[in-house]
Amino acid sequence: MSGFLVLLLVPALWVGWRMASRRTVLPCPSEIAWLVEMENPLARATRSEQVVAQLQLRPGDHAIDIGCGPGRVTLPLARAVGPDGKVTALDIQDGMLAKVAAKAEAEGLTNIRPLRADVRNAEVAAGSVDAAVMVMALGEFPRGTEIFPSVHRMLRPDGRLLIAESVFDPHYVSRRRARERVLAAGFRELRCTGNAFGYSITFERP
Repeated sequence: MSGFLVLLLVPALWVGWRMASRRTVLPCPSEIAWLVEMENPLARATRSEQVVAQLQLRPGDHAIDIGCGPGRVTLPLARAVGPDGKVTALDIQDGMLAKVAAKAEAEGLTNIRPLRADVRNAEVAAGSVDAAVMVMALGEFPRGTEIFPSVHRMLRPDGRLLIAESVFDPHYVSRRRARERVLAAGFRELRCTGNAFGYSITFERP
């Protein structure tokens, strides 16, 4: 009976979370961070190695992981930009940033800067970022169009923005809606990859 109840509870939580997130910012709590730490074998375009490959990062770049969570993508970004580069790990939860810091320390990575902030008012210098990523984070903003002018300001000309979404995420945002929100802020699309389970779209600031 307990297994049956779990099978009923998980979809109910998923639906409830999705409905609530349409009305307010509702990120994954840090207490259950393990839910977003797994590399999904089906939604390949959202896997950390695919995200890093799509961005074509160079040593010395400055990247920002918006809604970084426990750092599943943050740490691979830090390795890609190397010791002369920098990764800003941005999240609104101290618990998530603490998990990122602990992982970075365990790996000896010193190029990650934790930043507790809402992306819409984050203290990031204009034109200072080479690449920004939002991996399964866009749906946490009910009115997603509000955030991309801020991201546009952070990026240097020709800077890249990658949006990745998985249908397994309660906050899932479709390709069409993601494109509408990003293109409205003045970006242009470079490439899209993915399958029925997830996608990633890379944009550029002209």
